Amino acid sequence: MTSLFVLEAGPSGMESIGGLVIWMVVLFGFMWLVLIRPQKKRQKQIDQMQSSVNIGDSIMTNGGIYGKVVDSVNDVLIIELGTNKSVRVPIQRNAVAAVKEPDLTINKEEIEEVKEVKEEK
Repeated sequence: MTSLFVLEAGPSGMESIGGLVIWMVVLFGFMWLVLIRPQKKRQKQIDQMQSSVNIGDSIMTNGGIYGKVVDSVNDVLIIELGTNKSVRVPIQRNAVAAVKEPDLTINKEEIEEVKEVKEEK
């Protein structure tokens, strides 16, 4: 009779802990594949881009300011701002968000919207 009660009681505490540990490992592996791995890959691309900045490159900083690199000393870049060529600002290399030229073209749609606003006034 006592053996029937043991069989009906189900798994012992050790077996349920083992199952919990397996689920935790599977959950951690899933989180690593979905969240951590892509972030590390993206950070590696950003580090490569920031280390490849050379003198003469047009860059955009994390603050959205465009400039041209005129000098580089260790991890500090000296950039020129605007068309004046007399404004030079030192920034950290890790403050570079992208290596690109500013888009200064004006779309025809924007010009038409401005004309419409002026006509309404």
